Amino acid sequence: MIQLINANKTYTSKSGIKVKALDHINLEFNARGLVFILGKSGSGKSSLLNILGGLDSANTSKILINGQELKRFDDRTCSIYRNTHIGFVFQEYNLMNNLDVYENIALALHLQNKPVEPSQILDMLSVVDLNGLEKRRLDELSGGQKQRVAIARALIKDPTIILADEPTGNLDSQSSKQIFEVLKRLSQEKLVIVVTHDREYAEQYGDRIITLKDGRVEEDTQINAFDDVITLAKPIRARLPLSLKAKMSFENIVQNKLRLLVTVMIVSFLVAVLSTVYTALYVSADVTGDLMDLSHQTQLVLSEPIPFTLAETIAPKLNPSTPKKLNAEAVLKLRGIAEKNHAILFPKTHLWLGEDWLRVKDLGLKIDRPEALASDVVIRPNEALLEAIEDATLTFVSNIKVLDRERIGRLPEDRFEVVISSALAQYILVSQNKPIHDYSALLNQFLNVGSFHRLKIVGIVYDEALLLRKEQSILNTSYTNLYVHASFLRYNPLPTRLESYGVQMTEKTDTHALIEALKTVGSITLLPRVSDRLNRYTRHELTLIMAVLVPIIGYFALIFLGNYIASSILKRKKQIGILRALGAEIKEVQWIFMIEVLFVGLLIVLLVLGMVPYMIDVLNFIFKVHFYDTFIAYFHYDVFSLGMGHFIEVISLLALVNLVIVFTLTYHINILDPVDIITGR
Repeated sequence: MIQLINANKTYTSKSGIKVKALDHINLEFNARGLVFILGKSGSGKSSLLNILGGLDSANTSKILINGQELKRFDDRTCSIYRNTHIGFVFQEYNLMNNLDVYENIALALHLQNKPVEPSQILDMLSVVDLNGLEKRRLDELSGGQKQRVAIARALIKDPTIILADEPTGNLDSQSSKQIFEVLKRLSQEKLVIVVTHDREYAEQYGDRIITLKDGRVEEDTQINAFDDVITLAKPIRARLPLSLKAKMSFENIVQNKLRLLVTVMIVSFLVAVLSTVYTALYVSADVTGDLMDLSHQTQLVLSEPIPFTLAETIAPKLNPSTPKKLNAEAVLKLRGIAEKNHAILFPKTHLWLGEDWLRVKDLGLKIDRPEALASDVVIRPNEALLEAIEDATLTFVSNIKVLDRERIGRLPEDRFEVVISSALAQYILVSQNKPIHDYSALLNQFLNVGSFHRLKIVGIVYDEALLLRKEQSILNTSYTNLYVHASFLRYNPLPTRLESYGVQMTEKTDTHALIEALKTVGSITLLPRVSDRLNRYTRHELTLIMAVLVPIIGYFALIFLGNYIASSILKRKKQIGILRALGAEIKEVQWIFMIEVLFVGLLIVLLVLGMVPYMIDVLNFIFKVHFYDTFIAYFHYDVFSLGMGHFIEVISLLALVNLVIVFTLTYHINILDPVDIITGR
């Protein structure tokens, strides 16, 4: 026995007026038989049927089957109730237009996690007189045939109750008669409750007739009584197969091809721009090693900042970046790292003269035209470069091993001889108005170091270098190293000196590995720091760009994605309602759109992956032009490359936003009662 206890339903109209649809309805139904519910429009017939089926929520009600209460106050309980016990037949058929006859009937079995046996579906089609129509599309069927498909879909799940709301409202008399005959046959084994306006059919086929008026039972006539006890099926939680979800998702996509194309192209472009700019904020740590390799720079500088008090006491004019001697423990570690990486660690001595360190300007050289310093490495030199070179501190290197590389001339044999770098040689040649690469012209010339030293140039080592604007550390490895005999420092008349260390790389040295290893010491400043300087340039400028671009890009991307997803969901609003009415839970419905969004997201990712490298190329070109007026030789090196980690972060954020949009939009629909979704209330 099925009991409906104290069913009330009040609607609020658009004008705010409350309308009483059901008023304290109490009814009992037998286990089988054909029950008709009659009444004028607005009498509460459909509301009563929907409450019995768990399609609509009553203000207060209880549904009991064999005395067992079926609580339906949460989505899962209501879905299980509809999926297990209720078979619906709607006036508007409410079939899935994207499925054929066979698939519409099989859908009910899918939701019940039952195997779909073709013979079972064919037998059911025979029951409703639709033999041979299993592969027909719905638009190839008449109204009566569609209604019988709906009956077959309701019947194949073996429900406890079959509910039919105006099943013949859109049919002619002949089709109506066929439907009622089918329902009459079914009522011999099932409880069939039919809402209709047609009293003639009710009196002809009905076992019981209930008449409603103004939300109350006006008349209840029992024609045939059945006292069988209802056998309750085990509750079945609906599960749509992944293949069916995917099929429905791709059908959604196919029906929205143009919108999909526009959305994917626009969002892909926006995300590609975002990924490019975001990637550019972080310059790879490999830049330092890459640029040193490309420029044939072979030396690194290792130092510690001089303490403030020492700088204040010894040299008021001392540059704070001037290095001091590293402690013995650090030097020991550094020497081991250098040897392991086929490099040479050597001290770099700085001599104190009067009130300042010996600098390049103390060589007594004069350059009138800075542009004469231009070379393949130095781009458009200017007064700033010349000032930086002249202000660089001279360093004296007595470790002859570091000269075991390409050079002209010979090694120093006494304390009055010196070997210089090719960069310093070019500087001297320019000051003498000689060709910039005529190194042999300098051999055996004398170099005046301050007023205390006059050193004979006996050799020149090739030492190209990248130049950063006012980057003393690089100048100290290219313009300022003077390679002298060990006796030079031993008998040096200038008593004050500070030491930093250099690392000379050889042909066997892996530049990147050496730099990473040296960073592990932790107590040193490792120069040059090309990547650090690049980060300062790029972060300063690109952060401003990001502050403007990110909100705009994010806003438009969300608009296009949200519009696509909302359109897809709203177009299938009725489909969602049908699935919910058949017993599908909110999560199952959401997965259909999740799969669609994941597919769209995959298309976006593939397009973004194709576009970002080209955008990175544009960004590299922009920065090559941007740095062209400085001393940085970027014309042969791409500073930025696709950072997969940052790209994944952007895509992950996009995916999260997609899922939130799907969840929000579908949940907004799913919190409504299925009947409200289907009817578009």
